[in-house]
Amino acid sequence: MSAPKVTRLTESDWRVFAVLRLRALTDTLGDGDQQYRHEITFTAAQWRRRLRAHAQFAVRIDDHLVGLIGAQRQSSEQVYLYSLWLEPGMRGRGFGHDLVTAAVEWARSQRARIVTLRVDAANATARGVYEQLGFGVIEASATAKEITMSLSVG
Repeated sequence: MSAPKVTRLTESDWRVFAVLRLRALTDTLGDGDQQYRHEITFTAAQWRRRLRAHAQFAVRIDDHLVGLIGAQRQSSEQVYLYSLWLEPGMRGRGFGHDLVTAAVEWARSQRARIVTLRVDAANATARGVYEQLGFGVIEASATAKEITMSLSVG
């Protein structure tokens, strides 16, 4: 087994990205979820467009992708991170930290000043990863299922 490596996916990776993204949606939301049902109908062109429009980072071990995170430019100063996910057997090994770090470094390279994300308020593991990297809560309410966190990078 080779050492895990975080890599940015390109349009030519659309097939493996599609498989990984759909696996992530199934694991997280279930195959009856509206988002899953929408994305399972994507054509090759739509998957390629997603890889062009958003930076997608994946953890690769040998020839297998085992985790991913997306980063989307929201403005000239802000990047939004979304959909951090790891295969269940790969969790707890630091790969989430590696994926977030790669996405934050990409945001810096894009001269963003702020990186934001939303996380399930009950997901203490993910919140711990984000807090360890310097993200702080900027929006939360007692009734909210998600909280918004941000990190100043510029």
